[in-house]
Parts: sequence; C-alpha cells; structure tokens
Amino acid sequence: MSFLKSKMWVNSLELLFERVLGYTAALVMFVMMAVTLVDVVGRDLFSAPLAGGFEITELLLAALIFLGLPMVTAENAHVDVDLLDSTVPAFLKPLQNVLITLVNVIAFGVLSWMLWKFAIRTYEYEDTTAILQIPFAGLVFLMAACCSLSTLALVVMLFVSPGKKLFGGRRDDKPAGEE
Repeated sequence: MSFLKSKMWVNSLELLFERVLGYTAALVMFVMMAVTLVDVVGRDLFSAPLAGGFEITELLLAALIFLGLPMVTAENAHVDVDLLDSTVPAFLKPLQNVLITLVNVIAFGVLSWMLWKFAIRTYEYEDTTAILQIPFAGLVFLMAACCSLSTLALVVMLFVSPGKKLFGGRRDDKPAGEE
C-alpha cells in the first residue's frame, strides 16, 4: 500500500482540514461578528465607534478567507467554468482532471512560495497596520501556511483522486440538501 493511499494519512489531513481549520475559521468569524457588533453599538448608541474596528475586521476577514482555502480545495469546491466540458470526449475526462489538478498545483505552489517570501519580508520589516500598529507578519504567515496546505491537498488529490473530493466520494453538482 502506498504512503499517499494510506487511510491514516488521509484521516490525519481530514482532521486537520475539517476540525482544526474549520473550528479556527468559526472562531475568527465569531470574533469578527463581535467586533462588528461592538463597533455598531458604540457608534449608534454612544457616538463612539470601536477604535480601529475596521482595521481589525480587515485582518480577521483575510484570516477567514485563507483558513477556508484549504477546506474548499480539499472538497474540490472551487468555482469552475465548464465552457469546454461538453466538447471533451468521456474517455479524456480523467486526463482533463489530471491536467487541471496539475495546473492548480503549479499555481498554488507559486502562490505559496510568493506568500512565504512576503511573510519573511513582512516579519523582517516589522510591518504594522496604520491605525492600531498591529504587526501583521503573523497574518501573512497564516496566509502562506494555508496556501501551502491547499497545495498539499492538491498534490495528494493528484495522486489519489484527481477531479474528486479529497475526503469523500465523487464531487456532485447538486445543490445542498438535494439527494
């Protein structure tokens, strides 16, 4: 049995993606909601909005987007345009899936590499936000790590199941709740 097809490997990735990233994203979303609530209540009732509330929301939104990226990638749920799908013969569909996954691996790999370079530069320059002076190197490292996890998910998908969900069966295009 190969290393990539090992159930333990896939189960560990599934735990990381669905539990750790999912719960962290939920926590970030809750904090973002609380910041917005305090900001709106402070502005409307006391004419004193939360200082730097917009800045905090920006940072939390960036974190939320990148925390969700590996989960969306593992579910093979990125937005896709199927303009040419009807013209591709059925026997070429597996090759098409492999090529699309390979292009995604390259694109995400380059993006990951660029984000890691940016994260290191941000850390070295001690960049901070404009108003609250919050260092945002940690956010950029989170973005780089999540993009790298997406790349890892795509590499695993390339060898295990191109064109399919990493954790589960074949991706279907049915709306949620429809069986």
